[in-house]
Amino acid sequence: MSEYPKAWRCPNGHNMGLVVRDGGGVRRLVLYRRSVDDERLATNEVDVMGVVEGYVADIRCSICGKIRTWVPGEEAMRRLLERVG
Repeated sequence: MSEYPKAWRCPNGHNMGLVVRDGGGVRRLVLYRRSVDDERLATNEVDVMGVVEGYVADIRCSICGKIRTWVPGEEAMRRLLERVG
């Protein structure tokens, strides 16, 4: 069973987005505009800010202010090298 999609959380456990795999197997981050608690996620719609494949530093949780960085996986780097080469 696949582990994706899965929640992408701040250090305090607030849900900041969702990690998914595209058709080529590359992990992408579906980043929410505002973080949500899991108990509220089921009852509230989320506003998606964007879909991220590359590196993004200093993504701040809108609930607690903690910061995370999205680092692309090996599969994303391989795809980039294939495009360049």
